[in-house]
Parts: sequence; structure tokens; C-alpha cells
Amino acid sequence: MRIWLGMQRRCFALSPGVGRAIPIALLVTSCATSKTDLADLAPVGEQPTPIVAATPSPTASPPQPPLPEPAVCTAFARPGVLKRSAVVRVVDAGIGRWLAGGAEVERKIAKSRFQGWEIRRLYPGDPCYAAVDLRPNDVVIQVNGKSVEKPEQAFDVLSSLRTASELVVDFLRAGQPQKLTLQIVDE
Repeated sequence: MRIWLGMQRRCFALSPGVGRAIPIALLVTSCATSKTDLADLAPVGEQPTPIVAATPSPTASPPQPPLPEPAVCTAFARPGVLKRSAVVRVVDAGIGRWLAGGAEVERKIAKSRFQGWEIRRLYPGDPCYAAVDLRPNDVVIQVNGKSVEKPEQAFDVLSSLRTASELVVDFLRAGQPQKLTLQIVDE
């Protein structure tokens, strides 16, 4: 802008008519456009390779991640027979860890007395527990013939499973007494 103003002042100093004509001529020539033939232009340097995005076919489905391997229960030696190593792992972890891992129970009181532990949730989605006939709303009243009302009783029953030959769960289903028996074997 300064150059333009300085040039304009010099032009006015030459003569009043010339001073006006030169800035207008400069403006016209700087703004003038002419049609350029693109065939006459030489390329400057290497031309970039155009990026072409692949458009997905409307019939092609997007790639799917591989499906996870289905969970497999390894706690049973065969149906109805538990491996001792699986039982010992649960015993070693403790009842707190077993409950926190996927079991939810609630104290069931009937006629102002402790009746048992009502199952709210028992490891949903775990294939091992899917094979065990205990369901939500069942009320566990004894394990291996012993009450599990108090924490120390539950601890004693759990500890005894380390050497027990079977796991027997007495429970109520819709008010009717039921029994679940699973053998425990050394594998």
C-alpha cells in the first residue's frame, strides 16, 4: 500500500494529467485477465498422486471382529461330578470373593425366624452354574447338612468342602423342599 501511494505522489508531481493516467493504467493492467491455454503450461515439479477413497459396496457388510471363544466350564469332571481342584480354588478364594464374583443372596425370614438365603442372582452367563439346578428365588437352607445362617457357619461349611466327598445343598423352590447333590472327585 505504501509503494502504491508513493508511486501515485510521484506521478502527480510529473503533471496533473499524467499523474491520473498512470495509476489507472497500473490498476487496469494488474487486474486484467487473459484466457490462458492450459496445454501451453508446463508442469512444475512432480504432480501429486490423487487420493481415491474406496466406496463400500452397498451389498458388502463391514468386517466383523472375531467372535470370542464361548466360555467352557472346567469345574466338572463329568455332569454332576465336581473336580476337587475347582472346589479348592473357591475355598481358597473365600466366601466373600465367591459372593462378589457373581452371586447375590438375601436373608430370607419366615415367621420371625431365619429360613435361609434366597438366591437373587447366581453367576449369570457362567456355563458352570448353568449346569447347576439352582435358580433365582430358591432359598438355600443348608449345605452338607449344616446351617449357613451366620458367617462363621458359612466359613466352616466352605472349609469342609476341601475334603468332602460331595456337595449337598438343601433348598426350597416355591416353598417345596429340594436337594442338589454333586459328587467331588480327585481328578
